[in-house]
Amino acid sequence: MPKEPSLSPAIPDSFRTIARRMPGWRPDVIFDVGANVGQSALEYAAAFPLARVHSFEPVPRTFAKLVAATKQLPNVTAHPFALGRQNDTVAMTDLPTSVLNHIVAGPSDGQPMVQGIAMRRGEDLCAELGVDRISFLKIDTEGHDLEVLHGFGPHLSKVDFLQVEAGMNPYNKTHVPFDQLVPFLTAQGFLLFYIFGQKLEFKAGGRAVLRRANPVFINGALLDLDGIF
Repeated sequence: MPKEPSLSPAIPDSFRTIARRMPGWRPDVIFDVGANVGQSALEYAAAFPLARVHSFEPVPRTFAKLVAATKQLPNVTAHPFALGRQNDTVAMTDLPTSVLNHIVAGPSDGQPMVQGIAMRRGEDLCAELGVDRISFLKIDTEGHDLEVLHGFGPHLSKVDFLQVEAGMNPYNKTHVPFDQLVPFLTAQGFLLFYIFGQKLEFKAGGRAVLRRANPVFINGALLDLDGIF
């Protein structure tokens, strides 16, 4: 695993917190699933120029912006497909606000669609890319996060940290509920590390309730749990 002499001032909050608690850890391979136009990829590449960043974005015009934003970064590779439970083709929205694009499982309800989006299993991709271990797996897929996790199969055991986007109250139907993600990841040997990106409700003028957050989980194999039970 590559060692870097210091952490960039631009390091994202999640990595800064990991560095404080796990000072010997540095990312080698980062998967950015739901990369959009490269917001996270740019941060990861700047903070860890020795890490290999694989960014996945399936919507063609959004993918084009991702490529344009990262083409000068030798450690970032952009991939034009979604990740999911199986290798397939799926329908996906193509909305003016690209961060809201999502896979549509049922009727389109008149939303603009992109047909024939390629979906790949994470486990298969790791084999094709020669990725034995993922240091940090970030998933932001507007309600598809659990499907992405399923697609990694046994390879999840080779992920150090993973970040998902979770709905934090039952009325939020856009994101995977936190209480579904926790038991799944616990069964895979992960423990909750920290909750980042907490967002209070903003729709219809806002409410005093937590809408969503970005919980990060740590692989239990990285921890010595002796003496805390």
